[in-house]
Amino acid sequence: MKAKKRKSGRQRPVEPAESLPPGEATAGTIQTGGVPLPDRWIRWVATALILVFLVIVVLGPLSNPIASRQLTAPLARWVSPIHRALFLGHGYRFFAPNPGPAHLVIYKITHADGTQTEGMFPDREAISPRLLYHRWFMLSETVYSEHAQTPSPREFERLNLRRLQQVRDLEKGGRMVLAQSLEQTRQREEEAYRRTLKRIDVLVRNIGRFLLERENGEEIELTVVTRTLPFPAEIRQGAELDDDRFLQYEANPVIGRFSKDDFSGQETDSASTASRDVEEMLP
Repeated sequence: MKAKKRKSGRQRPVEPAESLPPGEATAGTIQTGGVPLPDRWIRWVATALILVFLVIVVLGPLSNPIASRQLTAPLARWVSPIHRALFLGHGYRFFAPNPGPAHLVIYKITHADGTQTEGMFPDREAISPRLLYHRWFMLSETVYSEHAQTPSPREFERLNLRRLQQVRDLEKGGRMVLAQSLEQTRQREEEAYRRTLKRIDVLVRNIGRFLLERENGEEIELTVVTRTLPFPAEIRQGAELDDDRFLQYEANPVIGRFSKDDFSGQETDSASTASRDVEEMLP
């Protein structure tokens, strides 16, 4: 058999096909220098599948919580079944670069026979795999951030009346342009506050309904608490990260009380709209 010439002018003998191990020289492979390679179409398909998978992985962090209504949010909804099946719809903004206190949602469920079940989420002892735990963790953080950053109806009404008085003072002073601008801002804030209350209500209600159905309960009470970070000296002295002394309760920690009958009716149109807002907000 003739030797194959290289550009350097040296000759490299080619190993006879008979000396190859059985099964190596098959019709489905291309022989190059004695090393079998997969067919090109197999490599193209594999490359395409890898690229699609990488796009799906990247869509998880990109769609939460900075989703674009025109691009990432629609794409994330389209691949959401894959995200849920593979636990890929998660982000990492809660973990770096400087993580702060965590927040827990503690629930107390009363059953038909009078017994009670207590639990919390996220619970790393009961929730697995790890990425599913992360999703519950982000859900508890979302619940806390919504409540912590939203004033109570009484406080908002007080702020709204103060803003309305400022508008009237500007009108009396003849500063109509500034008064009109301030009034438009006040109206936008009032509408945004109403939408926020609806979103919070739908979010907490859906959590309560899910837990009641899972635990087969009759009533549920949901509470939000903060788990503060211990100092390094406390850990060196033997303190555990899950010690109850690091739990900090808000002035009004109870965020919802529901019974099984509260979820028997049909959802209204306004609640349906709020549900869509919640789906865009949640991880």
